Amino acid sequence: MSDRLEWWLRWRLSVLWALQWGVTGAILTYLPLYFKQKGLSDGELGPLMAVSAVGLWVAPFVVGQICDRWLATEKYLAIAHFIGGLTLVVIPIATDIYIDTQENFGVLVVLIGLYAAAYLPTIPLASSLSFRHLPDPDRQFGKVRIWGTVGWVLAGLSLSLWLGRADVLRWLMEEFPAWKPTLVDLQTTFYWVAEPTSSDCFRIAALLSFALSSFCVFLPSTPPARSDRGVIAPLQALQMFRVPTFSLLIGTSFLLALVIPLYIYAVPNLLEQREFPADWVPAVMTIGQISEFPALLLLAFCLKRYGLKSTFAIGMGAWFIRYLLFATSDSDWLILIAIGLHGVCHVFLIIVVQLYVHSQCRSDVRASAQNMFAFITMGIAMPVGFLLGGKLGEWCTDTSGTTNYHLFFAVPAGLLLMLLIAYCKWFRLLGKRRTDDPTTDASAVKPTALGAGDDLQSEDDPLIGDTELAI
Repeated sequence: MSDRLEWWLRWRLSVLWALQWGVTGAILTYLPLYFKQKGLSDGELGPLMAVSAVGLWVAPFVVGQICDRWLATEKYLAIAHFIGGLTLVVIPIATDIYIDTQENFGVLVVLIGLYAAAYLPTIPLASSLSFRHLPDPDRQFGKVRIWGTVGWVLAGLSLSLWLGRADVLRWLMEEFPAWKPTLVDLQTTFYWVAEPTSSDCFRIAALLSFALSSFCVFLPSTPPARSDRGVIAPLQALQMFRVPTFSLLIGTSFLLALVIPLYIYAVPNLLEQREFPADWVPAVMTIGQISEFPALLLLAFCLKRYGLKSTFAIGMGAWFIRYLLFATSDSDWLILIAIGLHGVCHVFLIIVVQLYVHSQCRSDVRASAQNMFAFITMGIAMPVGFLLGGKLGEWCTDTSGTTNYHLFFAVPAGLLLMLLIAYCKWFRLLGKRRTDDPTTDASAVKPTALGAGDDLQSEDDPLIGDTELAI
């Protein structure tokens, strides 16, 4: 089979990722501000952010089983994104009802949970589908995944431009006076278009979700990988925990996922407290997504040159530096630099583990294994992190409503430093050969110790010989 990435496959996977992360870019960075503007307290915001984990509770046990055994992945994606789009339309309506009546908060929680159950499992499924069709995932995944960054950035910028439409028009008229008659005519022509509201973040995300649901008809066919080794794919995926490397990386990722949600929870409000206009916070947050471009390009080089352990440690170190800057800096520029570290933080942790999971799993349990990883990190650890973030936010907020973000971010920075030291000093990675044959029991292969940098330079190493990821 040729390792060349054909154009027909490349554009389909690229559009998949652009729309997949476009949905997130339109809603995630603005979500804390939206609920704050609606008058929800930190005590209410924490549970709302945490309940999103319900999507990851069902992912490995239901979605993984469906896509590994019963239903083609692209068909499940179409159904899930359609349901997700409908839910996004209803959430702002339920929010307004709760604000007006102060009743039925549980309905809002259920709707957030329903959307999470529809959307969040599609992220690891999109990874699984991409890995399955790419001839050489470790070299080619970044070329299609980078369009997810493009989708996020465009969605975030579009949301900010829409919410700040009046500011944009005023700026254009001041800077380009010759355009003023044309702009006034446009305003007159489109007078029927409603004024922007904060709820539009949900409507934009819903449109993208419906678009992705429709686009799934163009995705490559990805039927379940047939196997006679048992019909319960998630139970087969659980056997991966017998592999020391897998257990080690998943365990470390779990601990990291406890503090990662504090970025999503607190940084939008931090920017607003530092007098960044709320409507432009999504645009400012796209700095982090833009930094994914060089990170994705460097990923394959770092994996080959330094190995999995060191590449993973670089990602952990980036998270520590980021939180340290938030905790110690009063400079807007340093805060923007900390946001810009997102590319290394995300790519060198999450994507590294996703590639590793793919390289070590049999083909008939990969969707279940990817969802198992998402369940443990985003389904268990992240909601706990959001709940802790809500309590930490209340503890760091004074009676005037001002939050001490220096103290807020000092806590996760200290925890990350201790975890990074322990990881580099004591953690030892073990690997073993994976076979693409679903009938082969991978546990029959003897594990091999991996070093930190030059551990996989020989092609005879059991982890390089047949795997698609050089770690």
